[in-house]
Amino acid sequence: METSFLYVCRMEKSSENRQSRSDTVRARAWFLDWLPPAVALGLLSLISELGLFGSAGSWKLFWSLLNLVPGLLIVRAVIRSLRRADEYQRRCQLEALAIGFGVLIMAIYTVGLLQAAGVGDLRQLVQISFIGSILTWITALLFKTPRTR
Repeated sequence: METSFLYVCRMEKSSENRQSRSDTVRARAWFLDWLPPAVALGLLSLISELGLFGSAGSWKLFWSLLNLVPGLLIVRAVIRSLRRADEYQRRCQLEALAIGFGVLIMAIYTVGLLQAAGVGDLRQLVQISFIGSILTWITALLFKTPRTR
């Protein structure tokens, strides 16, 4: 009787931090969906900050609109990850998205008020708002799903 109890305790402790095969596959697919747009955004930001694409003519428009490609890939990654998720994960993800969206709306509203007062640079304030809302989304998701940490 005591050996079976030890066996059950050992099973519970050993399987506590292990992921199922489907969780591992989902995590790998999530990583592969997010890696290309993240790298592309990083490279495009680096090119933009170093001024490697020029500042005049139609090439400026091309390089500016090229940032839409990784943005669309991010939208694709979010949709794919939501489709792969179970009901609990979807609920947590959508609640975190709603919190992040609320932060974005308030940040953009604040940016509009600052622009009306002539304070700050619009480009930087919009970027800060966008980055802040993404970080809020990720933080809310981490707090919402403590079992995945």
